[in-house]
Amino acid sequence: MNKEIYILVGTCVLTFLIGHKLKQKLSNPKPKKLTKRGKKTNNVAVSPLASRRKEKLKVIFLYIQLILVFGLLIFMIPALSRDILASNHDNYQNLILRILIVAFASYILFIGFLQLRKPPEK
Repeated sequence: MNKEIYILVGTCVLTFLIGHKLKQKLSNPKPKKLTKRGKKTNNVAVSPLASRRKEKLKVIFLYIQLILVFGLLIFMIPALSRDILASNHDNYQNLILRILIVAFASYILFIGFLQLRKPPEK
Protein backbone atom coordinates (compact mmCIF):
# COMPACT_ATOMS: atom_id res chain seq x y z
CA MET A 1 0.00 0.00 0.00
CA ASN A 2 1.26 3.44 -0.81
CA LYS A 3 1.44 6.49 1.45
CA GLU A 4 -1.76 7.92 -0.01
CA ILE A 5 -3.84 5.09 1.48
CA TYR A 6 -2.16 5.38 4.90
CA ILE A 7 -2.87 9.11 5.00
CA LEU A 8 -6.48 8.56 3.98
CA VAL A 9 -7.09 5.82 6.57
CA GLY A 10 -5.43 7.89 9.30
CA THR A 11 -7.55 10.93 8.45
CA CYS A 12 -10.71 8.81 8.48
CA VAL A 13 -9.89 7.30 11.87
CA LEU A 14 -9.06 10.71 13.34
CA THR A 15 -12.29 12.20 11.97
CA PHE A 16 -14.27 9.27 13.38
CA LEU A 17 -12.73 9.67 16.84
CA ILE A 18 -13.34 13.42 16.92
CA GLY A 19 -16.92 12.95 15.72
CA HIS A 20 -17.56 10.27 18.33
CA LYS A 21 -16.33 12.50 21.15
CA LEU A 22 -18.40 15.43 19.89
CA LYS A 23 -21.47 13.24 19.63
CA GLN A 24 -20.99 12.14 23.24
CA LYS A 25 -20.69 15.73 24.43
CA LEU A 26 -23.64 17.02 22.40
CA SER A 27 -26.03 14.15 23.04
CA ASN A 28 -28.82 14.46 25.55
CA PRO A 29 -27.76 13.46 29.04
CA LYS A 30 -29.03 10.13 30.26
CA PRO A 31 -31.60 10.22 33.04
CA LYS A 32 -30.11 9.77 36.48
CA LYS A 33 -30.71 6.58 38.38
CA LEU A 34 -33.19 6.53 41.23
CA THR A 35 -31.86 6.40 44.77
CA LYS A 36 -33.24 4.13 47.47
CA ARG A 37 -35.72 6.77 48.57
CA GLY A 38 -37.11 7.13 45.06
CA LYS A 39 -35.70 10.61 44.41
CA LYS A 40 -33.67 11.45 41.36
CA THR A 41 -30.09 12.51 41.96
CA ASN A 42 -28.59 15.57 40.35
CA ASN A 43 -31.77 16.70 38.66
CA VAL A 44 -30.40 19.49 36.46
CA ALA A 45 -32.81 21.46 34.30
CA VAL A 46 -31.51 22.34 30.85
CA SER A 47 -32.37 25.87 29.82
CA PRO A 48 -33.93 26.49 26.39
CA LEU A 49 -30.96 28.68 25.48
CA ALA A 50 -28.53 25.84 26.13
CA SER A 51 -30.62 23.38 24.12
CA ARG A 52 -30.80 25.81 21.17
CA ARG A 53 -27.05 26.28 21.38
CA LYS A 54 -26.53 22.50 21.31
CA GLU A 55 -28.84 22.16 18.31
CA LYS A 56 -26.95 24.93 16.52
CA LEU A 57 -23.62 23.20 17.26
CA LYS A 58 -25.01 19.89 15.98
CA VAL A 59 -26.02 21.53 12.70
CA ILE A 60 -22.63 23.22 12.34
CA PHE A 61 -20.78 19.96 12.94
CA LEU A 62 -23.10 18.16 10.53
CA TYR A 63 -22.23 20.70 7.83
CA ILE A 64 -18.51 20.22 8.57
CA GLN A 65 -18.96 16.44 8.37
CA LEU A 66 -20.74 16.69 5.03
CA ILE A 67 -18.05 18.97 3.62
CA LEU A 68 -15.31 16.53 4.71
CA VAL A 69 -17.15 13.52 3.28
CA PHE A 70 -17.80 15.38 0.01
CA GLY A 71 -14.08 16.22 -0.15
CA LEU A 72 -13.29 12.55 0.41
CA LEU A 73 -15.57 11.63 -2.49
CA ILE A 74 -13.93 14.22 -4.74
CA PHE A 75 -10.55 12.79 -3.75
CA MET A 76 -11.49 9.13 -4.24
CA ILE A 77 -13.56 9.17 -7.44
CA PRO A 78 -10.61 9.92 -9.80
CA ALA A 79 -8.53 7.21 -8.13
CA LEU A 80 -11.43 4.76 -8.41
CA SER A 81 -11.96 5.55 -12.08
CA ARG A 82 -8.22 5.16 -12.69
CA ASP A 83 -8.33 1.70 -11.07
CA ILE A 84 -11.40 0.64 -13.04
CA LEU A 85 -10.03 1.84 -16.38
CA ALA A 86 -6.59 0.30 -15.85
CA SER A 87 -5.90 -2.47 -18.32
CA ASN A 88 -4.07 -4.67 -15.81
CA HIS A 89 -6.09 -5.65 -12.77
CA ASP A 90 -3.17 -6.99 -10.74
CA ASN A 91 -4.08 -5.17 -7.55
CA TYR A 92 -7.70 -5.87 -6.66
CA GLN A 93 -7.19 -4.76 -3.04
CA ASN A 94 -6.95 -1.08 -3.95
CA LEU A 95 -10.00 -1.35 -6.21
CA ILE A 96 -12.12 -3.02 -3.53
CA LEU A 97 -10.92 -0.58 -0.86
CA ARG A 98 -11.75 2.43 -3.02
CA ILE A 99 -15.18 1.02 -3.94
CA LEU A 100 -15.95 0.54 -0.24
CA ILE A 101 -14.74 4.04 0.65
CA VAL A 102 -16.84 5.64 -2.10
CA ALA A 103 -19.90 3.56 -1.16
CA PHE A 104 -19.73 4.38 2.55
CA ALA A 105 -18.95 8.04 1.90
CA SER A 106 -21.97 8.26 -0.41
CA TYR A 107 -24.13 6.62 2.26
CA ILE A 108 -22.91 9.04 4.95
CA LEU A 109 -23.50 11.99 2.62
CA PHE A 110 -27.06 10.81 1.88
CA ILE A 111 -27.88 10.25 5.57
CA GLY A 112 -26.39 13.64 6.48
CA PHE A 113 -28.55 15.42 3.92
CA LEU A 114 -31.61 13.63 5.29
CA GLN A 115 -30.72 14.80 8.81
CA LEU A 116 -30.36 18.38 7.61
CA ARG A 117 -33.77 18.30 5.92
CA LYS A 118 -35.47 16.87 9.02
CA PRO A 119 -37.29 19.64 10.92
CA PRO A 120 -35.87 20.42 14.37
CA GLU A 121 -37.70 18.95 17.36
CA LYS A 122 -39.38 21.42 19.70
